[in-house]
Amino acid sequence: MLCTAYRCRMPTFPDTGSSLVFQPSDRILIVAPHPDDESIATGGLIQSALAAGAAVRVIVLTDGDANVWPQRWIEKRWRIDAIARARWGARRREEARQAMRVLGLHEDAARFLGLPDMGLTDLLMRGGTQVCASLRSAIAGFAPTCIVLPALGDRHPDHSAANILVRLALDGGAGHSARLLAYAVHGDGVGANVVCELSPASQDRKRDAILAHATQMRLSSKRFLRHAGPQERYVDAGVPAAPADAAAMPLLRARLGEDGSLHVDIASSQSLRGLALFVVLDDGNDRLCLKVECAPRQREWPVLDTIAGQWRGAAHVQRGEAVWSIRLRTERSRWRQGFVKLARQHPGIWVFDRCGWAIVDPS
Repeated sequence: MLCTAYRCRMPTFPDTGSSLVFQPSDRILIVAPHPDDESIATGGLIQSALAAGAAVRVIVLTDGDANVWPQRWIEKRWRIDAIARARWGARRREEARQAMRVLGLHEDAARFLGLPDMGLTDLLMRGGTQVCASLRSAIAGFAPTCIVLPALGDRHPDHSAANILVRLALDGGAGHSARLLAYAVHGDGVGANVVCELSPASQDRKRDAILAHATQMRLSSKRFLRHAGPQERYVDAGVPAAPADAAAMPLLRARLGEDGSLHVDIASSQSLRGLALFVVLDDGNDRLCLKVECAPRQREWPVLDTIAGQWRGAAHVQRGEAVWSIRLRTERSRWRQGFVKLARQHPGIWVFDRCGWAIVDPS
């Protein structure tokens, strides 16, 4: 039986506004980077929305087929080739379908895009045109009143990139005014300001949905089941959030100058060895994606246009007592939105970022 208590309340943040209450007229679109994120992050919200009579749809961006360690453990094989990955991805899709059935969703409520697992940042830095078109079509077709998506500050690069891809799709002409609620599965420093409370029955059902992802339970059950507690926490894009932990965010500020130049401040205590500054700027029609390679001993850092695959000059850098100040010309006077991230140039075996993306201040 579905939980009939469907009120989500705000915690004790100042000026948080009214409580979140689902209505039968609501249309909730959930964006999950991988099969299992829909259960881990939003299993309670899905139940609450359905109990209120709201429509719910889920877009799963990837099949999670690059998570090879559980596959090696379960299948007792070391080498994972393309056929094995495809088989694993199909298995994870079916687990997601089963989990959504547990939560009360119909089969046709889910859409799987099959994008490259651990490849969303790469798609974003190449412009993300096709991904944004798919998301824009899905958004326009469903006309959601609320979009639930991963947080910018989530430390998994697929999660934080998914946030930007959705934002770019929205700004590209989807023609909607949906509310944005963001969740973090990896990392806590996202300034959550909305709490959805789960009854004991709802917690049990969410736990069952998480357990339906059997392949992921072999190595991560304890970590994932921690999310089946009495609350789910979200960031409401339209409500002031609690400040993030500044000590965990070496990227202090990013802003656009009046001439369209990008100014970024990074704490000088941060070691920049092997790091790069990733930049995405968008004006609704044109997009600029750059990678600035950190070169601490130099005053100019090389800049790669990751869409064109060409080097395009250098960023000018000054180091003060507490801050690296980076200035980058963009050859455009106005950008509607922008995002920056300080991360390893080549992730290698390390999956998680120290921190996710940050929004560029347009002022």
